[in-house]
Amino acid sequence: MGDAYKGFKSKEGYESYQAAYKEVTKLWEIPYRNETIHTSFGDVSVIVCGTKKKEPLVLLHAFGFSSLEWYGCVERLAEDFQLYFIDVLGEFNQSNTKEHLNEREGYAKWITEVFDHFGIARVSIVGHSNGGWHAINYACLKPERVKSLIILSPAASIKRMNLSFYFRLFFTNLIPSRSIVIDHFCSWLTSRKRTEHQKLFELYYRGQKFVQWEYVMTPPKLFKDEELKTLTMPVFIAVGKNEVIYDPYRMLERASDKIQSAKTHMFEDGGHMLPIEIPDQVSDYIVAVMKNNLQN
Repeated sequence: MGDAYKGFKSKEGYESYQAAYKEVTKLWEIPYRNETIHTSFGDVSVIVCGTKKKEPLVLLHAFGFSSLEWYGCVERLAEDFQLYFIDVLGEFNQSNTKEHLNEREGYAKWITEVFDHFGIARVSIVGHSNGGWHAINYACLKPERVKSLIILSPAASIKRMNLSFYFRLFFTNLIPSRSIVIDHFCSWLTSRKRTEHQKLFELYYRGQKFVQWEYVMTPPKLFKDEELKTLTMPVFIAVGKNEVIYDPYRMLERASDKIQSAKTHMFEDGGHMLPIEIPDQVSDYIVAVMKNNLQN
C-alpha cells in the first residue's frame, strides 16, 4: 500500500477502516505495544506482548483479517511466550506496502528484516490460512531461521483450494457489498458462529471495500513435492473437521506423505477460521506442541 492514507482509496475510507480496527482491539484483553519496522518492501506493523524472556513465538494471520484475528488466543499464549503478531505486507491491515511482492523471495526478505530488528535468530512460527503459506514459504527459503512450524488450515500450500472458494472470493472483489463480503464469504469460512466475529468481519469488509491495490502480490500456491520434502524442522499441521476451502482429510494426507517431519491433527470442531471459532482449543494445541517441542 502506498503512503496516501496508507493505500486506501480515500481519507474517508482509511478512517472508516481505522474505526473498525479500533472496535476489534477492544477484544484484545491484555496489554500490548505496536511497533513499526521499516523493511525493503514497506513498513511492517507488529503487535508485541506476552512474557518477556520467555520463548519467542511469531504468528502470521489469515489474508485480510490482520493480526487482530488472534484476539481469542492471545491471553492464553501470553502466559508462556513472548509473542510477535506480524501484519503481513501486501494485504489490508496496519502494515504499509511500498513495493511489489510478486516473488516468494521478497516475502522471505522482509520477514528476515523483521526478525533481525527484534534480534530473533531462530524462531517457531504459527501461520493460519494465508499466514500458513507464508510460514511454509519462509521455512523453505530460510530453514536456518526456523525452529518449528505450526500450520493451521493453510491456504493452498498443501492442497489446492476448491472452486467454491474462488467463486466466493471473486464476488467479494466484483461486488464488495457488506452482504456478500460478510454473509457469503466470511460467515461461510466460519462454522462456529460467535457474536464478536462480526467486529472482525466488519474490519475485513471495510478493507475489501476501501483499499486501493497499488502493488502486485503473490497469491498462495501449492508447494511442489520436492519443496515440502526439504522441511526437516518439526512441522505441526492442524485443520478443522468442517473446513470448507478443501477436503481436510486429503490435505492432512498429503502433508503426512510429503513432509517427513509432519505431525497432523484434526479438530472435531471448527471450519476455516480456527483462531476465532475455537480459540481455547487452538491455544491449548499451540502450547502443547511448543512444550513438547522444547523438551525434545
